[in-house]
Amino acid sequence: MRWLVVLALAVPASATAQTFSSPVGCDGCIANWYYFDSTGEGGGVQDWNCGGSSYEYHRGSDFSLAGGNGAIASGWDVVAAADGTVVSAQDGHYDRCTTCSASVDARCGTDFGFGYGNHVVVNHGSYRVIYAHLRTGSVRVAPGDAVRCGDALGQIASSGCSTGAHLHFETRPLGGAFTTAFDPFAGSCSSTSPTRWTTQGAYRGMPTRGCGPPAPTCPAGTYAIWTCDDARTERRRCVDGVDETEPCPHGCLSMPVGTDDVCAPPPDADGDGSPAGEDCDDMDAGRRPGAMEICGDGIDQDCDGEDLGCPASDAGPTPMDAGLASDASPGDAGSRADVAVPETRRPDAVVGACGCRAAGSRRPSGAWLLGLAALVVTMRRRVLPRHGAGTGEPDRV
Repeated sequence: MRWLVVLALAVPASATAQTFSSPVGCDGCIANWYYFDSTGEGGGVQDWNCGGSSYEYHRGSDFSLAGGNGAIASGWDVVAAADGTVVSAQDGHYDRCTTCSASVDARCGTDFGFGYGNHVVVNHGSYRVIYAHLRTGSVRVAPGDAVRCGDALGQIASSGCSTGAHLHFETRPLGGAFTTAFDPFAGSCSSTSPTRWTTQGAYRGMPTRGCGPPAPTCPAGTYAIWTCDDARTERRRCVDGVDETEPCPHGCLSMPVGTDDVCAPPPDADGDGSPAGEDCDDMDAGRRPGAMEICGDGIDQDCDGEDLGCPASDAGPTPMDAGLASDASPGDAGSRADVAVPETRRPDAVVGACGCRAAGSRRPSGAWLLGLAALVVTMRRRVLPRHGAGTGEPDRV
């Protein structure tokens, strides 16, 4: 049988993944088995043991009541296979169907409880189970109820899309649809490993009744996805009994239903792309990690903790002096260095902070010295008496 409508409701997380106990409360009341079809739609029929005890694209495990519809009145219980929380429940549908076709019986088919007829859906921590085709008036739980392994949920019957009295036991991941249902039995032709039953039992036999130790539970009102608190200052989730809280210093942002809420990023007041947590000045767009550093201005533009030093200043490197020309002799102050090297670059120049001759410290050039010597000679001639003066000898130059 196929159901076109799926159950995918968001519910609080209640318990960790558990193994399943037998979902029927009777011994010897089950006479036939139709397992999960491991081949998928259109692939033929194959059960977990590589047999044919299934039917095309069956997405659950059917445990058929001995005596068929005639045994419904005996009231055989369906019980919770593990601890959990009831997600949804329906009751009141006709419970002795022999067909899925509404044209054959208007009281039966996929229009009743999504094809599951009277049914209960339980969140068992990491799995969700649909207990389907129950007896009218037998459903004993309501949405939100906590159930323990072995608690009665309803009774076996044939409501909805069903051809005879049986329990349809369908296992899905949390939030999973009809197409994501999986086989709880492990075997050579099943993709499930290990088995999801506490004790699987023999082929075409019932799993044993036996519940494992109570699983850790999550506090009421918590979810398996991150959810903002009312004050929008933190977010919280609880998965498999592990309750986590994460602070959101800059606020918590609600996201679409079914997805994690997120912590807001740090603000970026100056809009330079660097949030306040990493920007050294969130009021100056010119100061941010990776910005161009300007040397010597006393400002740390790139947020590395120091200002860039300029050459010959701000503790930057000092240029090396040109020194003497290669052919200058030691101590030869008048060597080629006088010709090839500017006066401000001579080795004996007065050096300032930049490594060069300080202003006003130029040495006299050779031309200037020659001019000075000529002036001295001229003045000497004017001052000294001519050779032979007062002797009557002719002047000599």
